[in-house]
This record gives sequence, C-alpha cells and structure tokens, in this order.
Amino acid sequence: MSMYDDTVDVTPEGVSEGAALSGMFGESAPVETERGIETITEEIIFYKNVGGQAVIEIGRRLTEAKAQLKHGEWLPWLREKVEFSETSAQNFMRIAREYGNTHLVGDLGASKALVLLALPASERENFASEKHLVNGEEKSVSEMSKRELEEAIRQRKLAELKAAETARELDRQKEATAEAEAAAEKAQEAAEAARAEVENAKSISLAAQERTAELERELKALREKPVDVAVQTVDASAEQIAAAVKEAEKAAKAKRDAAVAKKAEELKAAEAQRDEARKAVENAEAGRKAAEEQAAALRAELEGVYIKALRQFRDVDEEKFMEKYRLITLVRLLQEFGAYGFRGLVERKQLFIDCIPTALGCIRELTEVPFRRYPYLDSVLRRLVNDWDGRTILPGVKVEF
Repeated sequence: MSMYDDTVDVTPEGVSEGAALSGMFGESAPVETERGIETITEEIIFYKNVGGQAVIEIGRRLTEAKAQLKHGEWLPWLREKVEFSETSAQNFMRIAREYGNTHLVGDLGASKALVLLALPASERENFASEKHLVNGEEKSVSEMSKRELEEAIRQRKLAELKAAETARELDRQKEATAEAEAAAEKAQEAAEAARAEVENAKSISLAAQERTAELERELKALREKPVDVAVQTVDASAEQIAAAVKEAEKAAKAKRDAAVAKKAEELKAAEAQRDEARKAVENAEAGRKAAEEQAAALRAELEGVYIKALRQFRDVDEEKFMEKYRLITLVRLLQEFGAYGFRGLVERKQLFIDCIPTALGCIRELTEVPFRRYPYLDSVLRRLVNDWDGRTILPGVKVEF
C-alpha cells in the first residue's frame, strides 16, 4: 500500500473535485441548464483554479487551526468538524507548506501533488513539465495515474543513484589512475637512474682494469730490467773495484726490488679496486634489473587500470587495446623526443639534453616488441636506440655547435 493512499480523495462518486471543493467554501454547484461553449469554458477554468487554490487554502487553515487548538483537541476536531483523518489533514498541510505554485496543484490534483513531494522542491516543476517513459510509453505527469507517477519518480531516483555511483566510481578510477601513473613514472625514473649507475660502474671498472693492466706491464718491465752498476775505477785496486761493483750491484738490486715491491703494492691495490668495481657493476646490474622489473610491473598495473576504467563504458578487447595503446604511447614519446632534440641539441638547453637519455630508454623498452605493421618506423627507432652517440640529431647527421 502506498503512503499516499489515505489522502484527500473525499469527493462523492461522480462529482468533480472542483465542484466538491467549491461546496466546501460555501458555493453551490451550477444549475444544469443549456449553456453556450463560452460559459462551459469559463466554468472549467474557474473550477480548475478553485480546485488547486482550495487544496492549498485548506492546508493553510488546518495549520492555523492546529496552532490554536489545545493539546488533545486536534484529532476530535478533525473528525467532528471537518471530517478529515489525521493523515489527510497532514497531507493538506504538507501541500500548503511545500507548494507556492497553486496552478501546479490545480493541474495535477492533490494525490499527484503529494506523490511529487518525493522530489526536491527545485525539481518538481521541471519534472511535471517533462515527458517520462512509463511502461514503454512517453507520458506527461498530468497523463499519468498516481501509481505510474510513483513508478516514474522511483525510476528517476534509481537513475540518480546509479549516476552518483558511476560518478564516484569514475572519481575512484581517476584517483587510482593518477596514483598508478605517478608510481609508474617514479619507477621509470628509478630504472633510468639504475641504468646510469650501471654505465658509471662500468666506466669505473674499465678504468680500473686499464690501470691494473698498465701496472702489470710496468711491474714486468721492472723485473726484467737489468741492474745497471756505475763504479768509479780511478786509482782503485782490483780488489777495491770488485768490492765497489758488488756493493753497487747490491744497492741497485735493493733499489729495483723496492721499486718492484712498490709497484706490486700498487698493482694489488689496483686489482682490489678492479674487483670492487666489478662487484659494483654486478650490483648495479642487479639494481637495474630489479628497477626495470618494477617499472614493467607498474606499467602493466597502470594498463590494467586504464582497461578497467574503460570497461565501465564498453567492452574491451585487450589485445586491440594494447596495440593502439602502444601506438599512442609512441606518438607521445616522439613528440617529447622532438622537443628534447630541438631545444637541447639545437638550442643547447641543458635541461632538455638531460631528458634525452630517459626518452631513449622509453623508446628502447617500447621497441622490445617490434612494430611489425610499420617496418620502416621500427628500423628508425632501433637505429636511435642502438646507434645514437648522444651528439647528433640522427646517426650519421652531424650538428655543428
């Protein structure tokens, strides 16, 4: 049973609401005589207006009476003096309180006006003026039955709830997307930093290896170098000369041995540095691999967020989506690369030059899966990734600064 079943339907059967309400205000129904169309039209408009205004005026006077009556007198007065139930009286008062537009009440009647109170005041007139789909048929509120109006309002509220939930879900998706994008960007930066660390460690390791090889050569040369002895033989006997030679050889050998020992210590230190550099390269490679794996995982998570958000509106073929997504990503990267190249390599803006390796790293990752539909573009991208020396616009195209 609807909350509106016990309302203001107190008119006798076969009597119009306007005529019944006119009777309440002391007016008798017009005498049935043969009249012209103008008279009938005027009376229809009169009763329509009186009907709407009468409902509101009744409600106002009920409110006024309730304020004047003492505690316990209200319900007896309703039953004995005006023959209303408490629910009907409350409905009259609600209409008087909620509606400023008496014409709307007159057009719809009290029962529908009560149903319409389920909507916010700011929406009622627009809702009443629009057509709504009821049982597959578009109807205005005045054309609906009370039950159809209740169903139309219920469907409207369900649609509003669904729209609100969709909006909340979109907000959640936007927040999740922003977080995933930030995490992916951070992971990408970490991967680039790890790659740079690997390159730096390799450079240090190479220098250490070269220094070690150099020291090994020097040590070998010292060990193979003959001992040169210079002895002054003027006015010296053979015994003195032999003793002097022996002493000089001993000193020279001691000097060479000291030099060899020193060089051996340098070599030992260099070998330790080389081994440390190699270990640093291994650690840097492990860090790079972990950073790249994390970046790949976060990118995959971000792609999942995109797909989930899109599925709120349509079916998604993930394979086709990823194919188009890679192309869109490539277009965006090439736009960035163009800006970095011009502003950096041509205009010599260091900030943009510093961004080029990161952009190259992104293209390197993107071309791990070939763009088979665009073979020439794929080959150019691979030349950029594999052959670029960091100083030219394209491999083989020099730029004079």
